[in-house]
Amino acid sequence: MTKPTVQKKMTRRAMLGFQALPANKDVLLCIFQRGAADGLNSLVPHGDANYATQRDSLAVPIPGQPNGALDLDGFFGLHPALSPLLDIYTHDNNMALVHACGFPHGSRSHFDAQVLVERGVVSKASEAGGGWLGRYLAAHPATSNSAFRAVALSGNVPVSLTGVEEPLAVSNLSEFSFDQEVIDTGYTRILSSLFRDGLPFSSPALAALGAIDELQDAQLDSITPENDAVYPDTPLGGKLAQAAKLIKSSLPVEVICMDTDGWDHHENLALYLDLSLTELAEAIRAFYQDMGDRMDSITVLVQTEFGRRVFPNASGGVDHGTGSLAYLIGGGVVGGQVYGEWPGLANEDLDAGEDLAITTDLREVLWQLLDTRLGATALRDVFPDFTPGYDSLYFSAR
Repeated sequence: MTKPTVQKKMTRRAMLGFQALPANKDVLLCIFQRGAADGLNSLVPHGDANYATQRDSLAVPIPGQPNGALDLDGFFGLHPALSPLLDIYTHDNNMALVHACGFPHGSRSHFDAQVLVERGVVSKASEAGGGWLGRYLAAHPATSNSAFRAVALSGNVPVSLTGVEEPLAVSNLSEFSFDQEVIDTGYTRILSSLFRDGLPFSSPALAALGAIDELQDAQLDSITPENDAVYPDTPLGGKLAQAAKLIKSSLPVEVICMDTDGWDHHENLALYLDLSLTELAEAIRAFYQDMGDRMDSITVLVQTEFGRRVFPNASGGVDHGTGSLAYLIGGGVVGGQVYGEWPGLANEDLDAGEDLAITTDLREVLWQLLDTRLGATALRDVFPDFTPGYDSLYFSAR
């Protein structure tokens, strides 16, 4: 597709000469499934004879049956709602799945577990400050003073990004600006002069004004989906469409974080998980298609705070559990396989007699991700309470 020629004005951002992301780093896109996504029905262990028995009426049918799982390897199969991701896994080998994984924090509280996972620790007593992404970014110098190094497509900065200077949180990039008429009046220059260094809120105010200037120069409105990609009209589809614009622009973005909500399926799992997985799969598929060859330098991580119990409850849902599922997508992923030692679903194999046991500490995956795809060199500072075992090779080195 031929892109239109755009005449850009020389803004303050352009005059500062911001550099693009170094060629030896991936852009990291983190999607957090808020509410504790159920891994057992997302990646179905149909080869485990105890699955159908333990899940009872909530079990996804075996491959070949109506609405059955999409077989991957004779043992695991994708929930049929994840079909848009199937060829990324089977044909492109650019998607891997880590089952029975998580942070062994032992909490069943959404709030506590999300904070621990985003901090990258398993105990409130940990002395590690900030979030795991914030610690990574703080330990590795930025290539420029761009406000768009770390972006949360949200109204709030996630805990994972705390600890790095002035992470940016923007709900909607198209609304993060002033009208051109306001800019032409010189109002933004007046605001900049009012928020001098040392005054209360001067740092975040100046960072926001600088970000508005950068967005004006980047002209994201001129960037459109490529490769016939069509984003679904859903909250996650909208966020991933914005992420695509950022990555394709001249902005030196390194990390993008976003949430997908509604995964707390205490009731009617069959219906609501289908809806949630459909949104997830369609949005990621559109992003993957839009990015094309750029996916060689992008890694997508999808994770949640904990899994859900093996047994159904009286409302046709499943309550808070332990082990769950993580998705890894990108050209640097050693894909086409399911990682993790399967713990089994017999009663004696369950954690506390009711949960899928965690056999892969997700910090192992995050450590290797930062090491092999983002060029991290101070990982003891990022995960000071953890020592990796590297039992699996999840990512290829750049």
